[in-house]
Amino acid sequence: MPGLRLLACLAHPDDEAFPVGGLLAHNVAEGRQVRLVTATLGEEGEIRQEGAATRETLGDIRRIELACAVRALRLESYAQLEYRDSGMAGWAANDHPRAYINAPEDEVVGQLVREIREFRPQVVLTFEPGGLYGHPDHIAVSKHTARAFKLAPDPAAFPEQLTGGLKPHTPQRLFYSARPKGFRLEWANRLRAAGIDFPLPSPGQLDHGVPPEDIHLALDLSAQLETKMACIMCHRTQVAPDWPYHRVPRDVAAWVLGREYYIRAQPGVAPGETVPEDFFDGIAPD
Repeated sequence: MPGLRLLACLAHPDDEAFPVGGLLAHNVAEGRQVRLVTATLGEEGEIRQEGAATRETLGDIRRIELACAVRALRLESYAQLEYRDSGMAGWAANDHPRAYINAPEDEVVGQLVREIREFRPQVVLTFEPGGLYGHPDHIAVSKHTARAFKLAPDPAAFPEQLTGGLKPHTPQRLFYSARPKGFRLEWANRLRAAGIDFPLPSPGQLDHGVPPEDIHLALDLSAQLETKMACIMCHRTQVAPDWPYHRVPRDVAAWVLGREYYIRAQPGVAPGETVPEDFFDGIAPD
């Protein structure tokens, strides 16, 4: 429906694909405007296909892959903030001066406040505070987005943005992308049962995710499976040649990739309240 807008604030190229691609595609199909903000170039990602990139070219290649993914999802628009990928916790990349986790908080939050004020979304989406699996950049973008959500309506916050006619804006809802604890083992078992030699998660990976009771929505977005898979396949450097989801029955691919999980962070959810599956439920377009 025209006049309804969703702003997704994520960390790396491919974050719009794997955890939330179905939701983004669904909202586009519903006629809503969806804008993506990606904080980094993803220079610390893997290179899963030989010859797809080098360590030196990976950031530039992933910029191209992101543009492909945006087209596959048919998003309204997108921005890449071009901070450097910080890598996983404890990596040497954490200390890089351009790493996203080292960016001044007011600088990053100010950029996201401007995004909210310019795009004027009713709904904002980011990662849950644990970053799905503890990735420092996911954690950082969650924290910065939550703060921007709070400050965008306040004319005293970043007042220099308002001198050219830009106005404060109050988004109505903040959602977090989440995954239930144990999801990695569930995925592995389902793929192994379908005949795929898929590795079991490491002991550390078993703890990834949030308690299932903290999740408000488990959405079946399998109707958008083909679009989501097309988006994922744009990220050639991140998809191994033996990617399993083209080699299993569609119902298995839909069970893994077609289910997405969300938490409504703002407004908070009262005890016993049921959160509608439509993020825009009850919101009038403007």
